Amino acid sequence: MKKTTFLFFLLFLGGVICANVSGVVSGRELGAMNEYFMNRYMYADIQGSELFPFLFYERAPGFLLLVLLSVGIYGTLVADGYISYLAFSTGFLSVVAIMNYGIKGILLMVGFFFPQWLFYAPVLLFWYCGLRYYKGREKDAASGELKRKRHMKLAVFAFLAGILFLFGLFVESYVNPFFLQKIVRIIE
Repeated sequence: MKKTTFLFFLLFLGGVICANVSGVVSGRELGAMNEYFMNRYMYADIQGSELFPFLFYERAPGFLLLVLLSVGIYGTLVADGYISYLAFSTGFLSVVAIMNYGIKGILLMVGFFFPQWLFYAPVLLFWYCGLRYYKGREKDAASGELKRKRHMKLAVFAFLAGILFLFGLFVESYVNPFFLQKIVRIIE
């Protein structure tokens, strides 16, 4: 876990450096950060009942793919790769938000991630810990009974991660738009 935490912060720093090297011009062209989008978003009437299915079909395939690929031989590498992607993206977008909106950009980043990441982060952590447990017990599972118990525990980890994932989608659909609109009004 310490290695993964180090990797996360190293790639977060890499995203920060990459955004600083590429400059403000490329940041203003990013869809969610440009002023036109922010002005439109401020007055948009976002319906959670319409946003939930969209987000479900947008995020669920990636979640299922991550679960399926991370169970294989190179599972921890896949999980580390996804965490690395998140770290780099977060670092990059944080710098772009700060370049475009100054210190208020930090508030904008909070609006992008809150409150759904109160569920998404534990999903990643929960799945990653379950995967580590699963991989760590491979040598112990010589008999069929031990293998079946190990597979059942991993299935429980996957089920609980899926429940947390659905709660995150629900919060992202119904709570985040209201929260983000308030932050955009403060920034503008």
